[in-house]
Amino acid sequence: MKYDFTTIMDRHGKDAIAIDGVGLPGKPGLPDEGFDVIPMWIADMNFPTVPSVQEAIIKRVNHPAFGYFAPSEEYYQSIIDWQNKRNGVTGLLPEHIGYENGVLGGLL
Repeated sequence: MKYDFTTIMDRHGKDAIAIDGVGLPGKPGLPDEGFDVIPMWIADMNFPTVPSVQEAIIKRVNHPAFGYFAPSEEYYQSIIDWQNKRNGVTGLLPEHIGYENGVLGGLL
């Protein structure tokens, strides 16, 4: 898939800490004189989310009920396939994959 990593999005006014929060108390500091802010955060990038992710989120939020889910065979298989393709991992089984419905359980 071809993807555009060169177009700069205007993220001002979208509650992005990396853009609107710079220089505020408790947020990233202002750059030195003559320099621009170049956010390089893992979870807050300055390029658009891949369209398939947006489509999946929109499809899911169109259902009126939200809550926890029980992981399906498809859930585990997608992780196994991704790890194999992306990282060359072989022999990964569903029982090797930890699943948590909340942050606290994942930390403990």
